[in-house]
Amino acid sequence: MEQEMSMKETVMKRTLFAAAGLGLVGALAALPAVSDAPKPPPAEPVYVARKPVCEDMKLSIYFPAYETMLSSYSVRALNAATNSLDGCAVTDIDVSVVSEEAHTDAELAQLSEARAAAVLQALSDRGVSAPRIETSFRKVNANAASAEVPVEPMARRVDLNLDVKPVYGL
Repeated sequence: MEQEMSMKETVMKRTLFAAAGLGLVGALAALPAVSDAPKPPPAEPVYVARKPVCEDMKLSIYFPAYETMLSSYSVRALNAATNSLDGCAVTDIDVSVVSEEAHTDAELAQLSEARAAAVLQALSDRGVSAPRIETSFRKVNANAASAEVPVEPMARRVDLNLDVKPVYGL
């Protein structure tokens, strides 16, 4: 009878040892599955709704001396700005033309007006308009010699302030 017990104990111990070994092998086999391996891409396209961020925007568009045409950098800046306005409505556009060339000379005064018109046309071409558009012109003395009047470099720009609100509805 003692021998039967020891035989049963031996079989039971071997069975438990084998079960523990299989459990350990199973756990080791599962380790690569929980590693840092990236998940496979989804089989179907996933739509993630994007809520527009409608914040007021300030933008400066610079011009070469005595020119009214937008540079490629200015066009890219306007494209990036207008792309961020998707889902938003522009309520006000304040245009401030800062120019060192804005003298009393009629031809140079037209230069500032043409710069403002070029920027507003570029905005309009990209679908940005507002019920209120205000334009102002500011002369800067770029050749100031006194410490009281600071020299303003690159005083050939159009500063834009866009007041933006979210669009509600359809």
